[in-house]
Amino acid sequence: MNKNLQILGVAAVCLGFLSAVLCFLPYGLFLSLPTGFLGMISSTIYVYYDTKHQINTKKITPGIIGIILSSIPIISILIIIFMSKK
Repeated sequence: MNKNLQILGVAAVCLGFLSAVLCFLPYGLFLSLPTGFLGMISSTIYVYYDTKHQINTKKITPGIIGIILSSIPIISILIIIFMSKK
């Protein structure tokens, strides 16, 4: 179980990092949204299993880092929408 959780944590961080990098490329926002969605799902599963089995006792885990990185495309879309309203 611990090995699977470690693999899931690495996948969550990698997908989150990929979505954050794609977000800042020209026309990469369209690719970063599905990647961020997959990163958010894997991060949520990681946090669920980590909390259920109490494996990690640290405050900042790969699941939290993956959630933060995967939310960057959504935050950038919100910023674009609010800046275009003015």
